[in-house]
Amino acid sequence: MKSIKVRLGERSYPVIVGQGAIRSLNRHLRVSAAGDLACIVANARVRRLWGSTLANGLKKAGCRFYFHTIPDSELGKSWPNAEKIVNGLSGWAGKGRLFVIALGGGVTGDVAGFAASVFKRGVPFIQIPTTLLAQVDSAIGGKNGVDLRTGKNLAGTFYQPKLVLSDTDFLSTLDRRQINSGMAEVIKYGFIADSNLLNFLEAAREKIVKRIPEAMESIVSGCSSIKARYVEKDEFDTGEIRMALNFGHTFGHALEAAAGFRRYSHGEAIGWGMLCALRLSEKLGILKDKNALPRLKRLLRAYGLPLKARGIDAGRLLSALGKDKKFIGGMNRVVLLEKPGRVRIKRNIPLKMIKEEIRELSVN
Repeated sequence: MKSIKVRLGERSYPVIVGQGAIRSLNRHLRVSAAGDLACIVANARVRRLWGSTLANGLKKAGCRFYFHTIPDSELGKSWPNAEKIVNGLSGWAGKGRLFVIALGGGVTGDVAGFAASVFKRGVPFIQIPTTLLAQVDSAIGGKNGVDLRTGKNLAGTFYQPKLVLSDTDFLSTLDRRQINSGMAEVIKYGFIADSNLLNFLEAAREKIVKRIPEAMESIVSGCSSIKARYVEKDEFDTGEIRMALNFGHTFGHALEAAAGFRRYSHGEAIGWGMLCALRLSEKLGILKDKNALPRLKRLLRAYGLPLKARGIDAGRLLSALGKDKKFIGGMNRVVLLEKPGRVRIKRNIPLKMIKEEIRELSVN
């Protein structure tokens, strides 16, 4: 197993990555001193697969626990579901030292972290991500939130977990589409921070597709390390350092919202969003690496990610884009790329160019 430290002073915490990492829960709970009464937030499928494993670990640690089940989709990341978790916590108040465990993917981590951050102005929180996407990205960094009807992640908090436990054995239960979705974020990290990672994704595709343990541990630990360094430099996203992590997300989030959070997974939308951003980078004369765009297309195809947004009206996409939280006072901010490892934040891109890009990459 590998341990990556997210260094944030008194809010520092470890990210533990490896096969069987869940078996170390007892030891890490003692170190984190999170509490002795856990609210485990999970969807029904994840609870069925891994709930007893987590329960056994908590029993060994001398912790009591209860499960709070949420819907198995992006629709679970809603204001009403967060309220239900908080109300459940209030019912256990005074019966022990409460803490929250998110057992699941990005949706579970976001809504559980949000509830933990607002109940009594914050109770300890542990991330146990079960999807590739959550392990490489969303479980790390303390961004929590829920979707509103008008857009994705419009209500949220910064609240760091006490521990992230990424057991790569969890990935064995994912279907191909879920793995591909996570690979979009892995590809993102390669383009914004580490060209060697891109080389690995090209060379080790068969091992990754077959989920060879060493390959999966390599990409999860590598991406976790990259994410940790960005978070350390810009914990609260107040500058432009951490915004680099949003490469592809401005357009991707718009696609998710325009599709009603049903047609496209988060990773599929982000893959398409990266293609939009890279094409804009080229048209604006920012992209210096002429191989970057064809390389992205090859990687998206290799990992089963769409290059076109199908069945979505371009007008709806544009409307969703205007509601993105990275649009301030009507002025857009988009993460573009000069070359792998070097991003540029571009403001106020002409709306005409954005419309052209969306229409060219959409098929009704």
